[in-house]
Amino acid sequence: MTRPPAFDPAVGLCSLCRHARVVRSARGASFWLCERAADDPSLRKYPALPRTECHAFHPHGKPAPL
Repeated sequence: MTRPPAFDPAVGLCSLCRHARVVRSARGASFWLCERAADDPSLRKYPALPRTECHAFHPHGKPAPL
């Protein structure tokens, strides 16, 4: 069983969102990618952090809305 992600105040809601994932560059930098941005033009692919509000936020461990 995998542990749920921990809240990171420097990242905000993205650290707990099922639609976010960390992308690492070849130089070692980390960026948070919003996978919902591919379907929702109101979202940024790489949002400014920390995110304190997001209409697409959906926590890990809960079924995604249809």
